Amino acid sequence: MSGRPAQLPHVTCPACGGKAFARSVGKNTPLYREIYYHCRNPDACGHQFVVGMEPIRTTRPSRFPRPIAVLPQSQWHSAANDRAANDDGPPTEPQAGSMNDR
Repeated sequence: MSGRPAQLPHVTCPACGGKAFARSVGKNTPLYREIYYHCRNPDACGHQFVVGMEPIRTTRPSRFPRPIAVLPQSQWHSAANDRAANDDGPPTEPQAGSMNDR
């Protein structure tokens, strides 16, 4: 672990599309945090807004779960391209010598 404090994520300003930076943190609970953002648009947008941040699902369960922080478990899906959509039959073996017949 480094000695640097954790940085909050930068987000896009919903008003102008410029970069917005976290200025402070508001409400904190074990599962919810509010972050106050200020737009840094060089054209002086000046928009200030609050972002709510919360975990929405678990992708890998904790080895040390807390009862208050139980989230829905996401389902594991195999890669979409594991098998061609038009491949309805069982896999076939390549024909002998077909790769090096030159």
